[in-house]
Amino acid sequence: MPAVGTNRRVTVFGSVEAFGRGRVEVVCEGQDSACFLRYLEALDRRRRETGREVLLVLDNGSAHTSKVTSAALDERAEWLHPIFLARYSPHLNLKEREWRYLKRDCRSHLAETLRGFVDDILAGLSRLGGERLDIVDRVSEWFIAGHRKEPTGRPPGRPKGAKDSRPRKPYARKNLPAPT
Repeated sequence: MPAVGTNRRVTVFGSVEAFGRGRVEVVCEGQDSACFLRYLEALDRRRRETGREVLLVLDNGSAHTSKVTSAALDERAEWLHPIFLARYSPHLNLKEREWRYLKRDCRSHLAETLRGFVDDILAGLSRLGGERLDIVDRVSEWFIAGHRKEPTGRPPGRPKGAKDSRPRKPYARKNLPAPT
């Protein structure tokens, strides 16, 4: 979905309860295992509040099949039952239809800022409906500020170290051509 002056992606991990009673959606800046774990934390909260078991339909994306994700799914095996779809079969996942509606609605205009872009996505998710909505905004401020990765806290540029304390020798070329 486009935002003015940026080429960024925002990922939404989400699920819908049977008969559309409720939904759990988590908006993140990445499409990796760490963001999927944030979604699993939101499912943990929903599970504690409702006490229901969860059947979770997953495609074979790398965030769903990594070692970290597999370990997290195994920890929740008593109440979370993942069902992996066949490869290249989005027609089997009913959630894909909702993604299509969300993209259609959010593509009708350009957001002024990246924060406005994320807010449009959150508003679109709430318009999808349900009796109980757990929509979590986990987009980091460093992403909104325009960074592609989380800043390390180091100053920009070449690091200063022990080699910088003594002056460098001038480069002397040793292999000169023979005089002709």
